[in-house]
Formats: sequence, C-alpha cells, structure tokens
Amino acid sequence: MRTPVVTTGATDATGATDATDATSVPAATAPTVRREHAERIEAAAAEVLSANTRRAYATAWRAWVAWCASEGVEPMPAPPILVAAYLAERGEAGAGISTLRTAVAAIAHEHGSRGAPSPATHPGVRRVLRGIARRQASEGRAPRQAAALTAEALAAIRATAHRPRTGPGGRTESAEQARRRGDMDIAIVTVMRDAMLRRSEAAALAWSDVKCLPDGTGRLTVRRSKADQVGQGAELFIGLDATAALVRIRPESPAPESPVFGGLGGRAIADRIRKAARAAGLEGDFSGHSPRIGMARDLAASGASTTALMMAGRWRSERMPAMYARGELAGRGPVARYHGAN
Repeated sequence: MRTPVVTTGATDATGATDATDATSVPAATAPTVRREHAERIEAAAAEVLSANTRRAYATAWRAWVAWCASEGVEPMPAPPILVAAYLAERGEAGAGISTLRTAVAAIAHEHGSRGAPSPATHPGVRRVLRGIARRQASEGRAPRQAAALTAEALAAIRATAHRPRTGPGGRTESAEQARRRGDMDIAIVTVMRDAMLRRSEAAALAWSDVKCLPDGTGRLTVRRSKADQVGQGAELFIGLDATAALVRIRPESPAPESPVFGGLGGRAIADRIRKAARAAGLEGDFSGHSPRIGMARDLAASGASTTALMMAGRWRSERMPAMYARGELAGRGPVARYHGAN
C-alpha cells in the first residue's frame, strides 16, 4: 500500500491543514508479536470498556479501516496527518462531532491495545476536532442535551402514569394494564432519579441488589457501571417514594438475580422514560440520561457543590455535573451573591 504524501503548507484557523505540525512526530512501527499474544492483549484490553462502548468502537474502527483501504494506506500505525484528514473529510460529509470523537477514541484504543503509539493525542488532531466542533456549533449542530427530569417533571409523570394509553395499532390499554405499566414507569423514573442511575445500571439491577430499610428508605447495590469497570460496586440511597415504588412492582417471591425492571434493556428503559414524559405533556428530548440530569440540577439548586454532584452521580470529574447544572450553579456564583440572589 502507498504511504500518503505529506507536504508543508499554510495552516488554517483550526490547524486542519497543518501538515508540518501534524507529522512533527514520526509514526512508529507497531511491534510484532505472535498471534496468540495479540489476541490475549486485545481480549484483556477490551474488558476495560463497557459492552456498549466496545460495540461503538468496533463500528468506528471498521469505518476507519474501510476509509484507509479506499486511500490505499495502512490503518495502523496511523500518522496523525492521516487521522486529521479522515476527520476533516467525515466532518465535511456531515458526521457529527460526537461521532468523530468516538472515531478518535476507537483509533486510540485500537492502537493502545496493540502496543502502537496513538495518533489521537497529537495537537494537530485535537485542533481539527476543535475546529469541526466550533463550525458545527456555529451552524446550530451542537449536540443536544437531554431534557432534565426534575422534581417538577417527576411529579407530572407520577400524576399521569396510570392513564390508559392508546398504542400505534389503535388499541387502548385496560385499566389493569395501565396500572401495571404505570407502576413500572413510576418505579423506573423515581429510582433512577434518586440513585442517579445510568440506564445500563438500571437495566442490570436485580432484586438481590435492593434493600428496604425499616425507616421506609432503601439502598441499591450497583455492582458495575461505566465509571466502575473493575466492579468495586457502590451502595446508593433511595428515598421513601422510590422505595415504595419498588415495593409495588416487586413480585411475591422474586428470584434474587431476576431483573428489577422486568428485563428491560437500556434502550427500552430510555424509550419508556420518553413516552412517560410525552404522556405527561412535558416538552423536550427526554432520554435515559434525563433522571441523572434532573437530579443534578435539583441538587445544585438545593446548594450542592460540583464536587458533591460528582460524588452523588459517580462521575469521574466535575465537568459533566457542572455542565448539567450550569444554570443552577450560576445562580449561586459571586455575581448572583453580589445582587443578593442567594
């Protein structure tokens, strides 16, 4: 296969065509190991990622390999200029910034798992991503944040959850069907809010992970999550309403490992949240992230710091909770205090 020809040219505002900078660190040759060793390394490295992330990376890596084949170049080890060119081309073709960031992460993971230096950390590649993100934001294509399932939104869902719904085929639920479905919807949104569960964590929750205490509150054990890939686990608090909602949907004698939410997967849980919000007349893009975002905002409004939000939601940094609750946190900032807002 041919090697891409690199020439020195003028840079644009994003550094996307900065050929000199993007190749200032020469690409190294990936070390050669026996096939069985490579397979063991790949399998062990894959365990760092969740199943959803592995699937996303596999799809992104296949797209990268296909593009390299069309260009007549090897996909690994990849020089930074080649990754930059790939991102620029896909961005022009309409790929969103989230998709492109996943592509870069997949390329980095594949290189790292095989002992090859990653091109993803190079400043030239980072500048291309920032440039594409800035351009898409100016075009109104910034990634949309899920709507927050706040306490007010939760109250609206709880008030309407048991109303019979009409399905796509025109058939309306019976009162009993609406009661059972409504009980499950209320349990999902209330528990996910209190424990700030990710949808994958909610889907994996088993009855053996639920403990109801004499004071009416409960504790949930999350055995493994996106932020805890080694399975250290976490014990989470849920309040009176969430605990009562679980008691209502609990079978008479559930098997310890049977799923709390009836075997619903992450996407099905997100879909139920979306439909419950729509039935309650709520506007916005509700999803499986909505309970976490809503609780983060409510906690921030009650005075919680970004560090406290990070710990409550089991985020690995303050960046995400600070973004989710930026409005509430701004209301407690120095300018707000100056004006006597709090």
